[in-house]
Amino acid sequence: MDGIILASASTGRRDLFKKYFYDFTISISNFDENSIECKNPKEYVRILALKKAEIISEKFPKEFVIGFDTIVLCEGKILGKPADIEEGKKMLRFLSGKKQRVLSGYAVIHKEKKFNKSGVAETILLFKELSDEFIEKYTTTHPVTRFAGGYGIQNKDDFISIITGSFDNVIGAPMKEVIELLLEGGMKK
Repeated sequence: MDGIILASASTGRRDLFKKYFYDFTISISNFDENSIECKNPKEYVRILALKKAEIISEKFPKEFVIGFDTIVLCEGKILGKPADIEEGKKMLRFLSGKKQRVLSGYAVIHKEKKFNKSGVAETILLFKELSDEFIEKYTTTHPVTRFAGGYGIQNKDDFISIITGSFDNVIGAPMKEVIELLLEGGMKK
């Protein structure tokens, strides 16, 4: 049976994979995300996910390698992971009360089977108005530098008023789409 390799250091993705897969391996690509220049946000996250998976698939040609990348898009601005807590606070202030799109690129590669497919999932969120007190507390009690946009919804914090689309996608791994590609690539149920 083919194995599954998660090409990501994200704890959110790891936790999602634990829910869906009995066994998988993590291998981190360390791909330089700044090496890609692309003005189209959807294409940008798709290419990053693909590059990460391609690097790891060289080491694991007989396994399904899955790469991801996630960004938050709000008012035309792309928000990745904040560099520090202060940047995380600025991002949360910017997102407060606004509609935003979470875009996750995903790629599934199996070199030996010559299977290589990628795509982008989109989820729309509407944030509640966030008080300075909430932002201060949130950024001191959550690892905001690990999340695109400075927030993670897996902690069940009450700051999102509407979510349209995949909850898993906001965590960074659109599992429905990934599982469909794994099955298309020949993975057995």
